[in-house]
Amino acid sequence: MKKILMITLALCMVLSMVACGGSETPAGNEGNSGNAASTPAADSYTFTYKGVELKLYAEAEPILTALGEPTKYTETASCAFDGLDKTYYYGNLYVQTYPENGKDYIYGWWFADDTLTTAENIYIGSTQAEVEAAYGADTFNGTSAYTIKKGEGSLSIIMKDGIVQEIQYAIILK
Repeated sequence: MKKILMITLALCMVLSMVACGGSETPAGNEGNSGNAASTPAADSYTFTYKGVELKLYAEAEPILTALGEPTKYTETASCAFDGLDKTYYYGNLYVQTYPENGKDYIYGWWFADDTLTTAENIYIGSTQAEVEAAYGADTFNGTSAYTIKKGEGSLSIIMKDGIVQEIQYAIILK
């Protein structure tokens, strides 16, 4: 459990840094005011956690209110957006938001342990064969991860020694 927590925290930091190399607007917002809520995310990823639907690019406030008080909260200055990137910890799920036009929007979420599964029943601890059966071998990046894109979002499944170590959903920055 401690190893998974350390990996998760490290990946959250890496993803925050990766955003620094992206543009200042989410994919699909080129040419508009940068309002993430206007991004067509109907075909992007969603995930239901304790009866609350998380959706990439969705306004964060109603989702976070429905999820209740997080067990932990962190924030850092965003290098991809104007304001603070915020991460809310709910035990086995982390939810990250990004700022845009005075509101926060869902940037992504990460599984913290093996109690959560993707829609295809992949979880931390699944084997590489199970991941390939669910998503196909062609989604493998050749080194350590499978990346499955859906609309303006991506699902990343991080592997080590043929075992899933991390599952992350995030918006795609262009």
